Amino acid sequence: MPGVFELRDRDSERWYRVLYIPLEGLIYVLHCFTKKTNQTPQKDIETAGKRLQRLRQEIAKRKKEAKHEK
Repeated sequence: MPGVFELRDRDSERWYRVLYIPLEGLIYVLHCFTKKTNQTPQKDIETAGKRLQRLRQEIAKRKKEAKHEK
């Protein structure tokens, strides 16, 4: 997903991941999860993608409402 970043860390048993995106001067965390392998499961990518889509819709809605308030 363009613009989405990933933080990862691991210990002896698990990988820890955070998917996030900087938008409008803020950082939005889209999804956090743990796993046992280095590969990111498709379901976690889809979860982050759906949340990103909703976030962009919400930002567009806020901008539209702010325009009408002026």
